[in-house]
Amino acid sequence: LQPWGTYCGFSPMTRLLSRLSMVLAGLLVSCATTSSTSLDLVTGDEVTVEDTALRFSTLDVVFMGEEHDNDVGHAMQMDLLAALHDCRPDLILSMEMFERDVQDILDAYLAGAVSEEEFLETSRPWGNYRPHYRPLVEYARDNGLAVLAANIPRPLARKVSKEGPEAIAGEEFAARFSTAPPGLYHDLFWDIMNPSGDEPDDELLQRFFAAQCYKDDTMAESIADTLSQAWGQGRQPLVVHVCGKFHSDFGEGTVSRLRDRLSELRIAVVTMESGDLQLEAAIQDPRGDVLWSVPAMEKEERPEQSHPPLTKDSEEEPAAEERP
Repeated sequence: LQPWGTYCGFSPMTRLLSRLSMVLAGLLVSCATTSSTSLDLVTGDEVTVEDTALRFSTLDVVFMGEEHDNDVGHAMQMDLLAALHDCRPDLILSMEMFERDVQDILDAYLAGAVSEEEFLETSRPWGNYRPHYRPLVEYARDNGLAVLAANIPRPLARKVSKEGPEAIAGEEFAARFSTAPPGLYHDLFWDIMNPSGDEPDDELLQRFFAAQCYKDDTMAESIADTLSQAWGQGRQPLVVHVCGKFHSDFGEGTVSRLRDRLSELRIAVVTMESGDLQLEAAIQDPRGDVLWSVPAMEKEERPEQSHPPLTKDSEEEPAAEERP
């Protein structure tokens, strides 16, 4: 990574436009930007959006790991996306929140070929799309940027959780291969899915973990294939991937699966933490390169929840704050 330094070409107009899009989406941006801190997890120093964009401007992929329902964190994402775009005009936005089988309708919307209403009717947007993800998509649309629908379709992930990974072998919109090995990621997933520490149903949890890994492998494959295609065209784009922080913290999940496919990639990870920040612990065991410390959202402040990661008691997926 580059050292922190003077920011490249950050235009006030870009910053203004990103702010306006968030206001139109109903976010209280002024509160968001004054109630948060961005920290370099190597030094513990506070860094600006401009600092971060400069440091990440020579990379191949930037992961923005989020807490799905945090207004402040989403406002910071919009700022960083615009700042990175200023530094790297050839930028691709990749999103966990859209699935591979809706890429065509997403492309059509970005091109102006279909209305937003038609796009939303057929693309299965998360319930918090309008306040949290619409600003990113609209920024991409206004600036002619591609948006990658990176994730595996939810019905296929559910099928893995019920029947195992062999049940979707060869499916068009799933990763060509996926593994669910033991290791740190496995242990972290077990802790989240079995917080009580009771004797777990290992067979059931392993299927849920396999579904989680299929999401990671599909998103990683989507990014790797997109980059390989771009390189073949003589381009060197920056991919900015937006995902739940569990998919990217500690360089695990999608980050690890992407490195398996393209080991030479230069990657950075932004993570997010709400509530009281334990700075010393965050630096001693860093989950990324930069950490955004944001205020916790109260239940009544949360927007309508997004699509219902898979729980033991439901075919659907849990609410935003419960998702890995």
